[in-house]
Amino acid sequence: MKRLYDLANLALFVLTGLFIRSSYALLPDRIPMHFDLAGRPDRWGGRGSLVILFVLPLVMTAVFYLLIWSIAKLGANPRGLNMPHKEEFLRLPAEKKDVYWSLFREFFAGLGVAINFLFYFIIRGTVRVATGGTSRLLFRSIVPAFALLVLVLIYYFWRLFTLPGKLTRGEM
Repeated sequence: MKRLYDLANLALFVLTGLFIRSSYALLPDRIPMHFDLAGRPDRWGGRGSLVILFVLPLVMTAVFYLLIWSIAKLGANPRGLNMPHKEEFLRLPAEKKDVYWSLFREFFAGLGVAINFLFYFIIRGTVRVATGGTSRLLFRSIVPAFALLVLVLIYYFWRLFTLPGKLTRGEM
């Protein structure tokens, strides 16, 4: 599943970058940079500010992948762990711990997809408002991205919370 998330993250970056590149010349000098709860722009910036909306999820995803890369090293330090069944988990053999770390890596890659998906729709909505296609950012246009984010968080928090106990009881 992590490889699928890796490909989705890459595809979302390419798609978002291509969208910004193709839309950039159409943008006015002043574009909305923030929206109130009703979707009306309440802060403005230059059209170069749109790049910030691309760089922000890029940096967040880079941090997630840094965590993915270093998670087993961080988990080797018992003081750095905050998890259920910590003492029992630390006594498990390395191959059982790897099951947990693999799920942890998958979680961060999936979280990156959800955040990148959200920013993709925010960028599309921002361009639409900036070019006069609509007067406000439509909440319904970002609902699927919010739903994905919530589902990823619930699913992986539940799995990450219950997996250490299952591993210590020998259920996996």
